Amino acid sequence: MKSFPSLTVADVEHLDGLLKDLVARSHALSAHLVERAGYLIHRAGGDTPSDAAEFSSLAANAFSAAQEMSKRLKESFFTTLRVSGTRFHTSIRHVDETSLLVVVFATHSSPEQVEAEAVATVIGIYERLEIARQRQPEAVVDFADQNVESVTKFFRRQNAPPSSDTSGQ
Repeated sequence: MKSFPSLTVADVEHLDGLLKDLVARSHALSAHLVERAGYLIHRAGGDTPSDAAEFSSLAANAFSAAQEMSKRLKESFFTTLRVSGTRFHTSIRHVDETSLLVVVFATHSSPEQVEAEAVATVIGIYERLEIARQRQPEAVVDFADQNVESVTKFFRRQNAPPSSDTSGQ
């Protein structure tokens, strides 16, 4: 099983561009890159009606539950979960073993159009995660072990140049 790769600032910026492009093309409210355990890696778009980190965790759990249900139906592969509401829809797409793409959009938007636009974004995210894995195959991240509040801040902190401040010595 793959582990989530360590991302550079350039990786996060690339992922940000992919998510912003998806939001613009699909007219979605927001797009979230979520680690399969529910950690919010990055998001783009406006405010959603819920806390983004909490929402990401719930989306990952819903996807995992639906995936288990599909296994019980002898489905060989489960790729997408759509949650339809009266004001908002959510599309949750499988990117790879480590991540999901969660898109929130208003009910007046066409779910088929949003999901069609998301395909290119899923491919772009997958490719960038593979680049990060190949760059440093041994550098993987377990967010539970890191006790992180914000995954995006975690990657920025990991990539920060060493402090040249010696006043504490």
